Amino acid sequence: MDDLALRWQKLTLSVDEGNKVDLSLKKKAGEYVLAAKFLMHRNINMEAVACTFRPLWRTRGNFEVNDASNNMVLFDFVLEVDVEKVLMGEPWTFDRHLVVFERFDGSKSIQKLQFKIKSFWVQLHDLPFSFLTPEVAVSIGETLGVVAIPKDRSEMRGGNFMRVRVAIDITKALCRGRRVSWSLESEGWVSFKYERLPNLCY
Repeated sequence: MDDLALRWQKLTLSVDEGNKVDLSLKKKAGEYVLAAKFLMHRNINMEAVACTFRPLWRTRGNFEVNDASNNMVLFDFVLEVDVEKVLMGEPWTFDRHLVVFERFDGSKSIQKLQFKIKSFWVQLHDLPFSFLTPEVAVSIGETLGVVAIPKDRSEMRGGNFMRVRVAIDITKALCRGRRVSWSLESEGWVSFKYERLPNLCY
């Protein structure tokens, strides 16, 4: 690439070749784009991808599906609200394999995206009744990753367990639980269950 750039600098351009074409106002909008990595070994079928997610997402506006090679796809949405809806519905799967999404503004190559952070609802089991609170769920969840607190905190209550939505680094082994201190004299173990956990295949 560097060699090509040097050779380009040495070129002598004709008058016509030297006239610039201004594309600054013709750039594709692409304001609401999600890049997706399908964590599976076999190649994906783009038509099958579109047919799978259109009825699942039920977006208000339309979206385009573009192949970015190596099992990566660009979903170009008309409306931002549809992007938010897709991200809030994570995790998504395709043929029982995880699909990892990242916002994509086109400022860098899709090949440079890492696709390693994924949001899950994590159930927290074996909590004593007095610790079944959103505050406790957030404190434990923050040991896993970045916690997203829902507007309706009742979503965090699951009967005899708590649940918390956490953005987790999926390139690392998933934690099975945490040791916790109930008081200065006693401690215990809180076990984790990941909701809708699909096949992870990196």
